[in-house]
Amino acid sequence: MQKVKIRLPATLTDLGPGLQSVGLAVGLYAHVEISPRSDDQLIVETGGEGAGQYAIGLRHPVALGLMRIFQQVESAPPGIHIKVSGDIPLASGLGAEAAFMVAGIIAGNNLMGSRFSRAEMIDMAARFSGQADNAVTALLGGLTTSATLGDTLLYRSLPLVSFKVILAVPRVAEHTPPASPERLTTADMFDTLRRLPLMLEALRTGDLKLLAQVIDSPLMRAETRARIPGYAHVAEVARLGGALATTTSGGGPTMVVLAEKGHDRLAEVIENAFHNLNLPARVCVVPLDTQGVVLSMMQSS
Repeated sequence: MQKVKIRLPATLTDLGPGLQSVGLAVGLYAHVEISPRSDDQLIVETGGEGAGQYAIGLRHPVALGLMRIFQQVESAPPGIHIKVSGDIPLASGLGAEAAFMVAGIIAGNNLMGSRFSRAEMIDMAARFSGQADNAVTALLGGLTTSATLGDTLLYRSLPLVSFKVILAVPRVAEHTPPASPERLTTADMFDTLRRLPLMLEALRTGDLKLLAQVIDSPLMRAETRARIPGYAHVAEVARLGGALATTTSGGGPTMVVLAEKGHDRLAEVIENAFHNLNLPARVCVVPLDTQGVVLSMMQSS
C-alpha cells in the first residue's frame, strides 16, 4: 500500500494592506504522513507544536480534509493511519489549521489515484478550508494573491525577493481574532489601496525600507494589536533594537518584525521584552518559503 508524506509551510496573511488577498509563505512547517490500513481503524498521532490541542479522530483537520476527498470520489480505504507533526504554532495567525486540512485534501487525492488536477486541488483546498489566502499560499509557496469572485477562485504567484523575518508568538491563553469591520471610512479604504501596490513592489524587489513604510494599513490593525498583550511595549523595544517595522499576521497573536540585519540579536531582545512582561513567547528567525507543498509517495511497510 502507498504511504503519502506532505510538508506545507506556515503562511502570513492579512499582511498590511493585503487583507484577505495576499499571502506570504515562511519557513515553519506542518508535516503529515498518511497510510491506508487494511482494517477499519482511524488512528491519528500528533507530535511537535500544539500536540494534543486538537481533538483526534474524525474531528482533526487532516481527517476532515481526507473525508472531503473521499466524499467527492465516493470511495475510501478501509482504515487510515495519520501522523501529524511540525513547528507551526496553532491558533496563532500562521495558517496551521488550514495547512492541516489542505494536507488531508492533497493526501486523499493521491491515495485515490490523483483523480483531481492541480487546479482542482487548489480550488477545493481554498473552498473546503474556508481560508483561500492561507490555502493558496501554503500550496504555492512564496508570495501569492487570491480572490473568490462568485464561485470562481482566482490566484497568482507573484515575484518575490527572499529575506528573513522575525516571528514572535506570545502564549496567550485565549486569543480571539477581531471580526472584519462592518463599516469602513473612505479615508481608510483609499489609504489601503494606495499602500497595496507599493507593498507588492517592495516584496518584488526586496526593499524592506519601503515595505516598512507601507505595511501598517489602518484596517483592523488597531483592534488586532489591542488583543495582543504587550504589543506596544514589544514593538517599541524592537524598534529601539533596530527593527524597521512590526505588524501582525492573520488575526494574531503572531507579531511579524522586519529588519535588514542583526536578526538573531533582535530576536533575543524581543524574547527578553516578553520575559520582562512575564509573558511566555516563542520568538524565531525564519526565511521565506518558496517551495510550497512538498509531497512524496512510498510503499508503506
